[in-house]
Amino acid sequence: MKKILNLFLYKLRNGEYFQFMSDFKGLLVALTPAAIHSEAEFAEFDARLTKLDDELRVDQGSVLTEQLQSIDQARDNIWRAIDMRINATMLCGIYQEVEAAKLLRRLFDLYGDVRRVTYNEETAGLTNLIGDLTKPENTDIVTACQLDTWVNHLKQANIAFKAKQNERDTVLANKNSGNAKAVRLEIDPLYELLVERVNALVSLNMQTPEIENFIKELNQKIKTFENTIAIREGRRDSGEENETPAPNDE
Repeated sequence: MKKILNLFLYKLRNGEYFQFMSDFKGLLVALTPAAIHSEAEFAEFDARLTKLDDELRVDQGSVLTEQLQSIDQARDNIWRAIDMRINATMLCGIYQEVEAAKLLRRLFDLYGDVRRVTYNEETAGLTNLIGDLTKPENTDIVTACQLDTWVNHLKQANIAFKAKQNERDTVLANKNSGNAKAVRLEIDPLYELLVERVNALVSLNMQTPEIENFIKELNQKIKTFENTIAIREGRRDSGEENETPAPNDE
């Protein structure tokens, strides 16, 4: 008879781990802990899962970090678009626009590729670059390259990034110290114990149709999470997860 498959729990990210354990709990509640003679163990497991939920809810900083990364990607894209427009204008063949693009290129290159530095350095670099681009003496060359709107768009994205960074820093400074990893280490042995109880019943040929169905449904969920892990590790091995190096998170 089939037993519960093994799952490398440590490979699951916090959200995946919580989802899997919640699914496991739901299946066990439907089966009833009494069916595998584990009422006390399940109660302890449930209490630890509730604790993990509390820890993950406290960790709002990670959500804001994702939003911060999204805004950073947006301003990087705008910077790249301006960079490409300058290059394209230098090839257009229209004398006045070509000369304007040459001047912008020299100004642009003073700050280097701001996407390759830390968040704070990029914010400062863009602030200075935008300040130069919006100086009255540079208005004509920016307009000649049709970049007025794009420069303003970059300015707003940079302001939005700094505001989100400040918001995140405030949350991180004032939040309680979440420790999801420690709680996961408390849950792991409880989960393994409950799994052992089920598999032991199978070994003794004491499984019921309900237990067999429980195993079938749980194994399907395990396979789903195994696929998620395999896909992620495949991308990591191929370098796809690291195509764009993330700046130091300051």
